[in-house]
Amino acid sequence: MEVTTIEQLQADDLSLVATWLSRNEINRWLTAEWRNRVASTTLLAIAMRNPKNRLFLIRCNGQACGLVALADIDVADATGMIWYVLGEPGFARNGIASEAVRQLVRKSFQELKLQSLYAWIMEDNVASAKLLHKVGFREVGRIRQAASSNRQQVDRIYFDLIAAECP
Repeated sequence: MEVTTIEQLQADDLSLVATWLSRNEINRWLTAEWRNRVASTTLLAIAMRNPKNRLFLIRCNGQACGLVALADIDVADATGMIWYVLGEPGFARNGIASEAVRQLVRKSFQELKLQSLYAWIMEDNVASAKLLHKVGFREVGRIRQAASSNRQQVDRIYFDLIAAECP
């Protein structure tokens, strides 16, 4: 049986995570600040120090395999944006990313006392849409042609989950 855990990202993990975030097949789905770029450990360290972010390493059976994070945390409004990457392709399609997102959702609502989480995907990221639905997020809207994917403008689809609906 596979055991998926999330743990606060540490300085020792920055090089590995930067390698994942530098791969186009991963960063092509992220915000423009990460997309089509080489991620540096310095950029990750800055993101870690920002109080609006929380970054967690995903482990499967003890092996580092991905990142799940909160960004744009707004304590006053009790909200944040969730995002995630599976850095090791060999771990794909095993429910690891879904379980890591579930764990971060619970942590966000129970420990951080957030009331609302949101995520967005590019409309051509079908796998991410399935993951968000599986975890309990629901589609709440879209901004047309708001993201660049493979040199084409695509819609950005938004999802949310509130604490009262958390499975």
